[in-house]
Amino acid sequence: MSVEARFRADGLLEPDGRVRTTVAYDYGRAVNLARWGLSARYCAPAEAEQAIVYAGALSKSAYRSWEEFSASYALGRVLRFDGESYGPFYEQNVIAHRLLAESEGSPWRHIPWR
Repeated sequence: MSVEARFRADGLLEPDGRVRTTVAYDYGRAVNLARWGLSARYCAPAEAEQAIVYAGALSKSAYRSWEEFSASYALGRVLRFDGESYGPFYEQNVIAHRLLAESEGSPWRHIPWR
């Protein structure tokens, strides 16, 4: 089974969906690095915020929706940690994706992508 077929079967992609790029994972990591840098006092709050806002802007220009971003992030994370298998890092992403896509209180339902 191809990665995209597995993503479709698990609800990360629409029936005709594709993952065009995995830069969502890189943008997510950039946000984490900004947060860690702030926590370690390597940067000022304004600098961390600027990096986070920039990563968000790049994400919005690369993806059309929260769901598309999530599928891309999931693939990047699987490639990084699960070695192209469907191990615990993949399973965690599937759970998070479903919760965010289906829960009434999800930010995905209340914060527009664009």
